Amino acid sequence: MIKGIKKKIHIIHNIYIKHRYLSKKKSYSMDGEDLFLKDYFKDKKKGFYVDVGCYHPIHRNNTFLLYKTGWSGINIDIHKFSIDLFNYLRPKDLNFNFAVSNKNEKIDMYFQKELSQLSTIEANQAKKVFQGNIMTSKIDSYTLDEILKKTMIDNIKIDLLDIDVEGADLKVLEGFSIDKFMPELICVEIHDKEIKKSKIYEYLNKSKYQLIWSGVFSHIFKSKA
Repeated sequence: MIKGIKKKIHIIHNIYIKHRYLSKKKSYSMDGEDLFLKDYFKDKKKGFYVDVGCYHPIHRNNTFLLYKTGWSGINIDIHKFSIDLFNYLRPKDLNFNFAVSNKNEKIDMYFQKELSQLSTIEANQAKKVFQGNIMTSKIDSYTLDEILKKTMIDNIKIDLLDIDVEGADLKVLEGFSIDKFMPELICVEIHDKEIKKSKIYEYLNKSKYQLIWSGVFSHIFKSKA
């Protein structure tokens, strides 16, 4: 019963309190990514994004500012509670509770609470960032190609691919037909000290993408095509 009450309080806090105060901000990203994206796409009123590791529909979110201007897209997260919030606060989007990797399989997810930016499918990443007890749960994992196929929009033009999955970012890219979809921009986290020596940078560079913006951890790449 106590657990149920806590969950209801959590829902009220996220849906009503956060929505009321956070939705009036100029920027919702951690490092101003959304301001750059809004300026870059300033003449595009009806774009399409795919947000992998979407976390929260408003707070620390790279696509909410675009959503407010008329964009829509797909949001994917390993937390069911996260997707429940998206379904309520962003009904124009398609929202899915899956893990995204380079294989279609059932895998472990590692977390400490039901809504967290640090939850991951990478065991080593969990050991690195979590202190104390680490909880695990099984979750269905699909490639991004498979998810796009399931939604029957695998022929749509993707303007922005946003990836933030705590250590599994390269696996997301490996399970995505980048040559087929060729998003105009890809925003992805890279934690390596030397960005240009990271596996993600090398992968995107080989896929004909160039780095055009960098924050603390997020980096935005543009298609050269």
